[in-house]
Amino acid sequence: MAVSGSSVYGMTKGALLTFNRILAAELAPRKIRVNAVSPGPVRTPLYGKLGMDNEALAGLTNVLSKKILLNRFAEPGEVANLVRFLLSDESSFINGTEQVIDGGLLVNSL
Repeated sequence: MAVSGSSVYGMTKGALLTFNRILAAELAPRKIRVNAVSPGPVRTPLYGKLGMDNEALAGLTNVLSKKILLNRFAEPGEVANLVRFLLSDESSFINGTEQVIDGGLLVNSL
């Protein structure tokens, strides 16, 4: 997403996703798969460390949740389940991809 004030974050993420595809191509002959996981907002203690009071934090959570099609933050276990799947043999034909797990945030912002 193009958000004002996030140019360094955006450039860095773009570089990492390009690096992901290059590594996937370079390591495929060694049967090593490389994929990226891009989570949206996840319910973690991070949000409590933003220096906001409880009311402001609740407001931020409410605003972000309304932008997510599923109307909530992800639970850490939901992201872990995706990573577990990518590590399993069930994902043996997935390589060089970005797996977005954001509850529909990206789709809703298009």
